[in-house]
Amino acid sequence: MANPIELTTPAASMAAKLRRWRFPLLFAGIYGLMHRAYFQIPDEVLRDTLYHWGLVRPDAALIDLLAPGERVAAVGNHLVSARANLEVVRGCDGSGALFLVVSAMLAYPAELGRKLAGVLAAAVFMYLLNLLRIAAIYVVVAYYPAWFLPAHTYFAPTLIVVLGCLFFAWWAASGGADADGNRRVS
Repeated sequence: MANPIELTTPAASMAAKLRRWRFPLLFAGIYGLMHRAYFQIPDEVLRDTLYHWGLVRPDAALIDLLAPGERVAAVGNHLVSARANLEVVRGCDGSGALFLVVSAMLAYPAELGRKLAGVLAAAVFMYLLNLLRIAAIYVVVAYYPAWFLPAHTYFAPTLIVVLGCLFFAWWAASGGADADGNRRVS
């Protein structure tokens, strides 16, 4: 058992305060670094490469698979059909929600291997959710244009963030660690 005098020293008090703030400070720092790195990517690279090949083409294929009559084409960073022209731009690519989940996983006290597996699973999960989100926004633009602004600005982003938070909570709870990173014994 620790000496009670040691627990009241300024160093011990400061260490306890730092442990309490470790997760939120690390989370915010990692999120900030990821966000900064994201904004270092030139718009042309995002628009012409990442969005076209990583989001727009898969979404065009998904929409055409689910609704072949739509005949959606991937044109640069646009989903284009006779009914709609939806542009995917920076900030509407799901990166913010992905950064939140990944930052939380990296800041959470867990073993490195578990963190890396969680980050990989989160990236796949968030990517698939984002493809579904973009396809749903396309349907809104094509068939319910008056709903575009609330769907795009409020409903879809909120749903993605909530699902990302639930994924993180599931991941954190499934690891069996307490707030200090110690393994729980059942």
